[in-house]
Amino acid sequence: MQDARTDRRTDARRTRPPFRASVFVCVCASVLAGCGGGGKGVASLGAQADSADQVMFGVTQFLTSMGVKQAVLRSDSALVYEAPGRVDLRKVTVTFFSPEGVQLSILTSLTGVYWMRTNQMSASGNVVVVRISDGARLKTDFLEYDPAKNQVTTTRPFVADKAAQHIEGDKGFTCDPGFTNCTVLGARGTAGRLVMPGP
Repeated sequence: MQDARTDRRTDARRTRPPFRASVFVCVCASVLAGCGGGGKGVASLGAQADSADQVMFGVTQFLTSMGVKQAVLRSDSALVYEAPGRVDLRKVTVTFFSPEGVQLSILTSLTGVYWMRTNQMSASGNVVVVRISDGARLKTDFLEYDPAKNQVTTTRPFVADKAAQHIEGDKGFTCDPGFTNCTVLGARGTAGRLVMPGP
């Protein structure tokens, strides 16, 4: 005989719209529940968790274009809103790859948004990008990534550093995920030429 907890889980599945299984590969996921006593995790997300269609923990998503993996997005938690196709993320890590599968850079941020229909994502709150080849580091408070264009963009101020090189910009930039080919607006720098951040 099923206990009351099983009945509640069954009722929750019936009243929530089905989640697209192809969207996320999840280490642990459930409808308004966490892993092993994750009720505390849901509570920590506040009122937003009540309005979300699903709350997920330990999320991994592959960002692709034309079937080619361009990035892997990971977050500690995700609030899924089916109607707009939006996923709100917390504690975000994105690893960018070359077409040959080589890691180019790693982005971390406090929060992010993933759009299920377009595969686009944005990162906000203490955004840091580290280029793997040389440790060059970029900091800003907001970045957007478009897999279709394979571009990272922002219109916010940023700071980029590599060793003694330093560059700041007031109006943002557009770059490839390896941060080597960039268009920078309103830039100024010291200690030599630095191209977002330069090779």
